[in-house]
Amino acid sequence: MKITLKKIAIAIFSFAFSVLALCFALATYYNIPFEKFTGDPSLLSKSNPLIGFVSNLGILFWTFSASVCFFSSFILLKHKKYTNGWFLLYSGVFTSLLLFDDLFMLHDYLVYFFTESSVLQYLIYTFYAVFSIWYMIKFYKIILKYPYLFLGLAYSCFALSILADIVFENTGIQYFIEDSLKFTGIISWSLFFGFTCYRMIKTEFKN
Repeated sequence: MKITLKKIAIAIFSFAFSVLALCFALATYYNIPFEKFTGDPSLLSKSNPLIGFVSNLGILFWTFSASVCFFSSFILLKHKKYTNGWFLLYSGVFTSLLLFDDLFMLHDYLVYFFTESSVLQYLIYTFYAVFSIWYMIKFYKIILKYPYLFLGLAYSCFALSILADIVFENTGIQYFIEDSLKFTGIISWSLFFGFTCYRMIKTEFKN
C-alpha cells in the first residue's frame, strides 16, 4: 500500500512540477509575465470575480464527475470488477476531455487559431458524437441498470446547446439559453455518474 501511495504521489508531484517548469520556460522564452500563467484571471483582467459564475460552477461539476469516475474505476478494477471498472474509466477519460475543452475553450481556440471557418469546430462536434454513439453501444447494458434518464437528459441538453450555438448569435437571451442548456446537461451528467459510482461501490462492498 505504501509503495502504491508513493508511486501516486511521485506521479502527481512530477506532473505539477512539469507544469510549473513549462510555464517558467514559456514565460522566459517568450518574455511573458509570469503572472499570466499563474495568476487569477479576474485579478489580472481587473474584472468582477463573479464573471463566468455559472461557467465556473460547471467546471466544478465536470471535475466532480471525472474524479468520482476515476476513483471508483480504480477500486473496481482493483477488485477485478473489470466490466464496471472499464466503463467508469472510459467515462472518466471522456468527462476529462469535455472538462478541458470547456475549461480552456479548446474547440473555440482551435477554430480561431487555425482557421477562419467553422469546419474544425464541426469536426470536433462530430468526434464527440461518434464517440458517444460507440460509448452507448458498448456500455448500454450497464447504463440501463442505473438512473439513465439523467444521462439521457444530459445528452439532450448538450445537443440543444450545440444547436443553439450554431443557429443563434452569441448575445443576449440566446447566449443565456445556450449556456443554461449546457449547465443543466453538466448537472445531469454529474448526477448520473455520482449515483452510478455510489451504487457500484456500495454493491461491491456489500458483496
